[in-house]
Amino acid sequence: MQLEPIINARFKKFRDSYDLQKVQDGVAFEKFVNHTILTAHQPDAFSADTELLDSVCVGGEWDMGIDGMAVKLNGLLIKSIEEANDIIQKFKRANLEFIFIQSKYKHTFDSGEFNKFISGVRDFLSDQHLLPMNDQVKEMLAIKDYLLNDIVDTGGKIMWDKNPSVRLYFVAMGKWKSQNTHLLGLAEHAKNDINRLNIYDSAEVHFIDSEALKNICDSNERSFTETILTDGVLPLTEVQGVENSCLALCYAGEFVKLLTTEDGVIRKSLFEDNVRDFQGENQVNTEIENTILKDPSKFILLNNGITIVCDKFIQNNRKLTIEDPQIVNGCQTSHVIFYAHKKGIDISRVPINIKIIATTDYEISNQIVRGNNKQNIVLEEAFETTKQFHKDLEQFFNAVSGDNDKIYYERRSKQYSNTNIKQTQKINMRILLQSFIGMFLNKPETAHRHESVLLREFENDVFQEKQSKSPYYVAALAFYRLEKLYRDGKISKEVYAFRAQLLMLFRQIIAGDCPSINFEKGIDEHCDVLLKVLNNEKSTGERFEQAIDFFEGCKQKWVKELKKSPFSMKDVADFTTLLLTEARKEFGKQTSNLVEDEKFVYTGVVLSLLTDKWGKQFGFIKRQPANIFFHSNSNRYLKFDDLKGKSVTYRIETNPKDQRLFAVDVKTVE
Repeated sequence: MQLEPIINARFKKFRDSYDLQKVQDGVAFEKFVNHTILTAHQPDAFSADTELLDSVCVGGEWDMGIDGMAVKLNGLLIKSIEEANDIIQKFKRANLEFIFIQSKYKHTFDSGEFNKFISGVRDFLSDQHLLPMNDQVKEMLAIKDYLLNDIVDTGGKIMWDKNPSVRLYFVAMGKWKSQNTHLLGLAEHAKNDINRLNIYDSAEVHFIDSEALKNICDSNERSFTETILTDGVLPLTEVQGVENSCLALCYAGEFVKLLTTEDGVIRKSLFEDNVRDFQGENQVNTEIENTILKDPSKFILLNNGITIVCDKFIQNNRKLTIEDPQIVNGCQTSHVIFYAHKKGIDISRVPINIKIIATTDYEISNQIVRGNNKQNIVLEEAFETTKQFHKDLEQFFNAVSGDNDKIYYERRSKQYSNTNIKQTQKINMRILLQSFIGMFLNKPETAHRHESVLLREFENDVFQEKQSKSPYYVAALAFYRLEKLYRDGKISKEVYAFRAQLLMLFRQIIAGDCPSINFEKGIDEHCDVLLKVLNNEKSTGERFEQAIDFFEGCKQKWVKELKKSPFSMKDVADFTTLLLTEARKEFGKQTSNLVEDEKFVYTGVVLSLLTDKWGKQFGFIKRQPANIFFHSNSNRYLKFDDLKGKSVTYRIETNPKDQRLFAVDVKTVE
């Protein structure tokens, strides 16, 4: 089928990026559409999770007439109950949406195919299921049932913002005709049937043609322009690196045009550079909405307003045209305005002040992001990849990665989006962190957790300034090799689910016990042994095959000899212990002759200062999982005055009496 030229170019780029050239056109097109539509809901979803695309593409035998299916919890696309739990534990609230997609690699919007699609959606959303389902649909159904029923039955406390919503997309590459009353009538019947289930807050049906799909692609790539009507514009002072800047006054009724996509979804790509997503109906956001409802004229006095960084803006009398905008501050305000508009609240007389800055300089953009969010309560992990360690790591990847299979550390979202670099070559912080923890810290049972959880639990073990960069690169390269084996069909989906365990076994089989991650000489030698294998694709495949065979043997022992459940292996530390114990017996313990002759220096912040009964000073430094003690007796030259809240470096020693850790050589960071 001949696609519209712009869609065809993007489809080809997608196939190249995900190595789908050998996949049938119709199947590849389904993946492309699913990727495009769901990226509009969460811009970094597929760069942050390599398995997610396979998870949401449910088309095939027994697919219930559905090609794409996603569960969206608090703005995040999830693929497992474990991920749902991490999000709920973090936010203690739930905003749930179910998304269904049917895409046709042809021009016509067929009513028979649409009927089949909505029948499948109805069956999935109901309590009773009459249609046959494939395994991927069943996995999504298990998540749905858990969130709507099981977690409540087990005493889980969730603060629901509202009942779950439902969104259906029916996609064909012809031109949609709004006068197609038959399809519109079927859509209304479907919406009414879903509403009658009394479980879901709302249902929306969207018919997507080639023009609408192109617009979604544009929005995802942030290459869109919007014009809003202002009530006044004040130019700001000149700044080097900033093309232009101004302060604009407009009303929320105009501003909401910038926030809304053609299918009525909030334009999530606007907030990619924002340090935190919408926090839901918390106290602050409830107060913002109350101001809109009760005293809209005071909104501009009580709200800090919006900050937008864009490539360019043009003022023409009262009209302001903004090209490729990013909202770097005002995410909460923007969402409250959007949802107030969706509820039918009159926002036409709600005044807003908007600061607009035109610059293409990333460092200036980053300064603006940090400057506009210092006053807010923001999770520190939001700024993790802005630290110098990650900048150095990005350069390290570029320097040591081979030309044939070059991989890139994409520390910033969509950093390489306008290049010819394939998606499979990009390693972001989440993938790197999970692979590193599984492979080098021997914690594969934890490695699948959300990156915010991992950064907190392994705060003192990962991304430390004095650590070697080699193990991070090796973990990324090993992941890249393993994922390619999976994409090529050489590893089953069931085995690939244990990739963190396989990465650990791969390292253990080749190089033996891992030296301390903080012992640079030892860990570099350990990595050199691994790189000799990883730099040869054939040898890598043979060693991963060996790791898989060994894993299967341990799995049999776990189930048959130890009488353990096969469903409790992935997330259980005892299974990790079994893997390591058996691997040491089979392959030996050590390949390095180096010993750890260096003490690692840690960095932390002094939390408190106290005085003991003998008048000696002591204190505690922030550390996970427990803060660490330091005393003036072990730090005789340390000046304790005004030390609270300051960053310090320290080494760790162990008290021989009670084996407790304490800090020595504490020094303030200049």
